[in-house]
Amino acid sequence: MFLSIVIPVYNEEKTIKAVLDEHIAQLKHVEQWEIVCLDDASTDGTWGILEAYAQQQSRLRLLRHETNQGISPSFQQLFEEAKGEYIYLTAGDGQWPAENLTRLLKAYQETQADLVIGVRQGRSQVYSFGRRILSYGFNYLAKVFLHINAQDANGIKLGRKEIFTAPVHSKSFFAELERLSQAYKKGYQIVHSPVIFLPRQHGVSQGAKLKNITGTIRDFIYFLFQK
Repeated sequence: MFLSIVIPVYNEEKTIKAVLDEHIAQLKHVEQWEIVCLDDASTDGTWGILEAYAQQQSRLRLLRHETNQGISPSFQQLFEEAKGEYIYLTAGDGQWPAENLTRLLKAYQETQADLVIGVRQGRSQVYSFGRRILSYGFNYLAKVFLHINAQDANGIKLGRKEIFTAPVHSKSFFAELERLSQAYKKGYQIVHSPVIFLPRQHGVSQGAKLKNITGTIRDFIYFLFQK
């Protein structure tokens, strides 16, 4: 396979170099690969670190937003820019160890699935009670209203590019459920694999911001009425 590792970043100057080093070390047995990083208008030294890294690593491609656009638009652009026939989506904050790439590749090789979704282990040790409720509620939407098995819809993923680039209306985190819903309807084989998830050591998580929560609810309601 030709594998594109896509990584959205925002103010990750303390973690991004280690994340890149660790993922490249896991790619020894993958012949064709690239890493695509999109900096969503970081205000720290993230972009400078990425530029310096790209000068030493030709398989790293960089994209940059002049103004902050949020995680879902960043995902969409990364998916479209990826050159590989397979995409591995991860993050630049250091919470998803590069060992997870090997885990998902193994699950793909064993099952020949079209999409492998990483299910975070130990979320109760990493997330606050409120954040666990949000995570549970997000996956509950998929099970009850969309009738799909989404054990961790916002987890890391490895799969065919056409699944990631399917057109979606949502501009929030709900876009992930919209893509999964389409993939199930089209008959793609989707499997789950346990992955490691670590506490965030640096920076501030953006996922639980009020605008992300309200945006997800808005897109969910729109999706239901458009079905």
